[in-house]
Amino acid sequence: MAIPSTKVMIQAYDDSEGDINIMVTGYQWKWHYKYLEDNIDFFSNLTTDQEEIYNKIPKGELYLTEVDEPLVIPINKRIRFLITGNDVIHSWWVPDFAVKQDAVPGFINTAWTIVNEPGIFRGACTELCGVNHAFMPVVVRAVEQETYDAWVAAKIAFSEAERLLTSKDWTKEELMERGQRVYATNCVACHQTNGKGLPPVFPSLSGNEIVLQNKSKQISILMEGVQGSAMQAFG
Repeated sequence: MAIPSTKVMIQAYDDSEGDINIMVTGYQWKWHYKYLEDNIDFFSNLTTDQEEIYNKIPKGELYLTEVDEPLVIPINKRIRFLITGNDVIHSWWVPDFAVKQDAVPGFINTAWTIVNEPGIFRGACTELCGVNHAFMPVVVRAVEQETYDAWVAAKIAFSEAERLLTSKDWTKEELMERGQRVYATNCVACHQTNGKGLPPVFPSLSGNEIVLQNKSKQISILMEGVQGSAMQAFG
């Protein structure tokens, strides 16, 4: 019994190079994915409406389990995950893959999978990581190789288009619209839809002196974050 079981264990813990290698980073409270070969990266954020969370409207079928950007992988390829954390300890768990690895700042844990059929696979963070621990689900979409190749091409084209926007002259209305999307994706979980936050841990932005008057400090906080707090650097 020892010989065959040892062979299986060695195979299960084999962390050699995959056909596709993806860096998985846990943040409070979202996941970041980076495809190392194609230099594609993005955050995956919970899309459940705040009104559902606070019982103001009925909860939907995918309550706390849907994201704006799922991880996309091709079927029949060895996918290696390199898992770490940015702030506190998280844990990346996808039960259908039999994968559960801690995401520890300063360390990289590895796992791998080969998915044989297209489908949607769901998981979650399974390490208590703060007040919004329940708000960082994992969603993986496994697709045919042709579909995956088209997705990669579209992501690369989108990144290039976004880069070119740095030279665009924006109207105030356009900036407000994009800013609203950024706030809804990156800020609302802590600072709330109304901007009043959850003091003292998550301060109110509504009427805040820094927001209204000290723009240079506001930009510094956004770009660099606040050390020793849940406030992460933007992007």
